[in-house]
Formats: sequence, structure tokens, C-alpha cells
Amino acid sequence: MQHSKVLYEKGIIKNRKMLTQSQYEDYQMACHLKHIKTFYSSIKAICFSDFGTLEANEDGILISVEQGKSIQATLFISAAFFAEFRIDGSPSFSVKINVLAECLSLFGLSDCSVRILYKGEGSPLLLLLEPHDDDQVSTECSIKTTNMEELMEYDLDANSSSLNTIFMRGPDLSNIFHELDKAADEFELTISPLKPHFRITTLGVMQAETSVEVAKSSDMVILFNCRETTVARYKSQQIKLTNKAMQVASKVAIKTDASGLLELHFMMNADDQKEMYVRYFITPLLETEDN
Repeated sequence: MQHSKVLYEKGIIKNRKMLTQSQYEDYQMACHLKHIKTFYSSIKAICFSDFGTLEANEDGILISVEQGKSIQATLFISAAFFAEFRIDGSPSFSVKINVLAECLSLFGLSDCSVRILYKGEGSPLLLLLEPHDDDQVSTECSIKTTNMEELMEYDLDANSSSLNTIFMRGPDLSNIFHELDKAADEFELTISPLKPHFRITTLGVMQAETSVEVAKSSDMVILFNCRETTVARYKSQQIKLTNKAMQVASKVAIKTDASGLLELHFMMNADDQKEMYVRYFITPLLETEDN
């Protein structure tokens, strides 16, 4: 496969069944996931740009992807999610995100475990995949890394009087967006302490509008915290980039303030109920862009 190669025969990995302590010491990052399904789904959810940046520390791993200066997605995998997690320092690098996803899918729908290894600057990212239904088969991939690309910094002020937060059930929000006009050019999000509380409006060709309203008392809503009414519009293609994450999320957090910056958290549960999440920042349309 392009961008990957077998490593065992070349002696890079000394034991395809077990890494010894001495081998671990050769790596800045050595992690083991027993099941890759949720990890793979999360990686696929952020495959909308060529490169992703990976940062690791004792708390876990962050993988971030950007498109221009208008949308940023970050996958966070807690250290607790891993069966084994060893980090030396704070390794960081950029990697082709689609190649990473392709390597993780080599065994198709078969449940696999994966070891993720990285020696340090200039070294490739190594993946060791082993399907659970066949202990005679394994695949080892090497993915080229480059120096970490600088990321945009986005943040919502937690002390802002206009900060609004909604937690919703993932399948319910996914169904709402599925029902909305797929040909829409823009999405408008309104969050208000007054009815309708939460409204999603699409604006399409010839200024045609459709909308869905969700009351804060709805069974879809887990938490509703709104101080001031906020209204902002976003390009539909940017909202649609969250679809894959939304479709597999158990819960979704929606945050915004008077600036219009939209922060979305998609929580995903593995079979053992441990969570990983993908966070998106989406910048609003300026008034000049609406006209």
C-alpha cells in the first residue's frame, strides 16, 4: 500500500506479539488500543484536510485538522482509553490523516487491536494491527511524519455573559440535521432563554427557509444553559463536515457566544463505555458575506 510498508521483516519491530520494556524505552510514544472501532470512526470524522497534527502528553493524544481559517476539528483520546500508554516528553508532529485512516482500515470490518509507536523527530509513525479473529495475521505500517504545523487558536470565554451551552442526545441532533434542506447554502443557529429556545434554520436557493425548533424541555435536551440570545450563520459545507462525527456521537455539546464562534463537542462511547470526543470550532459568516 502506498505510504506504508511491512516492518517486521526489516527488523524495526523485534517481536510482533509483545514489546519488551527495553524496546519501549526506544520510543517517545508507545500506546496500545485493544479495539480500534471508535478510534477509526473518530479519525474518519476529521478526514477533511490533507494533514493532521498529533500532540501527546501524559493526559492523552490530540489529533487536529484544519481547513483554511474557518473550521478546526480536534480528536481527544484520554490516556485512560488505552490498555497501555507511555509518553516520554511531549511529542508532536504532522501526518497525512487520510493515510492514517487507510492504515487503520486494512482489516475492513474485523475487530483489531493497534499499537501506536513513535521514536521522535524525523521518525515515522508506526502502527501494528492485529485482528482478534486471527492470531496468525498482523500488519505493520510506517507513515511518514513532518514537523508540526502551527494551528489557529480558538477559544470561547467561559466568563462571558453571552456564553450559551446546550447538551443534546447525539442521535436526535443527527436526525434533525438529516431532515433539513441538504441543498441549503447556510445554517442559522438561534439560542435563546425565551421560546423557541433552540432553532436551526437553513437558507437555500432563492432565499427559501426551513427551520426546526427544539424546546429546552424536550427529551432531546440533556442540559440547557442560556444567558442571552445569540444568532449566527455558518456555511453549510462547514456544518456538513461534522456529519460523520454527529452520526456516531452519543452526546453533543453546542456552545457559542455573542462573537458567533461555534464550538461543538461530539462524545463517542467505545464498547467498554469509555469516551473519546471530537471538538469542532466553526467561525461564523460575516455580515458582508451574507449580502
